[in-house]
Amino acid sequence: MKIESSTALVTQNANALFQTLSKASAYEQLMPEEASFRMTDEEHFSFKLGGMPVIPLKMVQKTPHTKIILAADGGNVPFELHVNLEASGDQTKVQLIFEGSINPMMQMMVKKPLTQFLEALITNVQKL
Repeated sequence: MKIESSTALVTQNANALFQTLSKASAYEQLMPEEASFRMTDEEHFSFKLGGMPVIPLKMVQKTPHTKIILAADGGNVPFELHVNLEASGDQTKVQLIFEGSINPMMQMMVKKPLTQFLEALITNVQKL
């Protein structure tokens, strides 16, 4: 299953934004207000939304100025969250992509909430 967020244009250069998003602490600012956030270290964090279970994530890949990949750190559903950055002068285009191995029955249940979650994150990236 693959879900792509809309693209946001952030008024930071790609290098500065990459440095910010390479730290787990930055993701607390991206979370919707109702999310509870817990940071283990600068590579690991977890969050919980509503009735969902706690979702632990770890940073597994950092390609300077262009991509950060977060992956599920345990749990029953293996997935990755890709943070794609594209320099555009002194601004940066940002897009989030969720990729996970989710069975078709679960896909029907989680597609809409996941899409809404990604859109909340991409909206909040402009606050960094």
